Amino acid sequence: MSSEDQASPPGGPRPVRGPEPGGHVPGGGPGSPQAVRTWEKPRASLSEVVEALPELRRQAAGQESATRTAVMTLVMVTSTEDDYEGCAASVRSLGAHHPCRVLLLRPEPDSTPAIDATASLWRADPPAGDGHPVFFEEVRLRVGGQGASHLASIAGPFVLADLPVVMWFPGHAPDPADPLLRLATAVVVDTRNVGPSPSDIAHSYRALLELANNQPVVDLSWVRLQPWRELLAGLFEPEHNRRFLAGVGKAGVRGKPGPRHMLGGWLMAQLDLRARELSLEDSKHVDITLVATLDGEQGRFQVSRDDGTRAVWAEAVLSGGVSHRQALPLPDDSLASALASAVSDLRADRVWERALAAAAALAS
Repeated sequence: MSSEDQASPPGGPRPVRGPEPGGHVPGGGPGSPQAVRTWEKPRASLSEVVEALPELRRQAAGQESATRTAVMTLVMVTSTEDDYEGCAASVRSLGAHHPCRVLLLRPEPDSTPAIDATASLWRADPPAGDGHPVFFEEVRLRVGGQGASHLASIAGPFVLADLPVVMWFPGHAPDPADPLLRLATAVVVDTRNVGPSPSDIAHSYRALLELANNQPVVDLSWVRLQPWRELLAGLFEPEHNRRFLAGVGKAGVRGKPGPRHMLGGWLMAQLDLRARELSLEDSKHVDITLVATLDGEQGRFQVSRDDGTRAVWAEAVLSGGVSHRQALPLPDDSLASALASAVSDLRADRVWERALAAAAALAS
């Protein structure tokens, strides 16, 4: 009997596992990344987890070309099971185009002091079989007790040298003083999750502004709102319409708390609007309306999404009878799609930062 077939001692690591009988492996349907080897151990030491990673590739070498492929280290910090599972699946879906070493940290400061670890080797096949499969590693660490307050020292050994380190905080804005952020090349957040009260929004935005002074911050909500911003800007591309930018005296933004405040801040920053010229209302979908007056002529510019459709409509109507209307199909609204766009461009976004600063003032 081989060492892989022997039972582990109580409390010891579970053996490296391959695909289950019948060819089934965790990870989703056809075309989804598949786990080809898994190792796990409760109450593990960091050195045991680090040593398990090359062992996963060694065990797979007989059947797979299990050379690691990675363009970054992606560290995700979350405290709920729903976030943990949903976000992990989104990260795996990046595998074929943005393979990375994935470190999933789940701090539980009130639980028993221990690190429960799972390490997996994943395979992502290129679309339509075009090219070679990509292999990447995923490490899950549930960190209990005092260790939950020292995530930087726990994450450090898993960071790949000379590659970007992306920190992702799915459910909250990180504390700018968190030592974990010192490891980061860039930070991914989602301002759609802020709120619900204006004071909560303002506090989160001010924390993000402080964070953006130290490293690039990429906002998944800002990525999702790009179609609305592009279409609104497009309404002013005709030379006749462009003149109305100087005459905007009233703006309205509808949407959920995070998006409507960010878009409101964007309009204030870009058009030099005052807070009293801007109205915010709650709505299921985002809607932006600008009213401008110039030389006795009035223009109404609106970008909205109809309920039940996957398209954004933009319309400009001028009192002189000139009108312009266009539509833009919405891309996939999944978390995976927004994350893929975010990690494709990890540079600082000064337009977003100015919008964030205005939105923080708006919510104060």
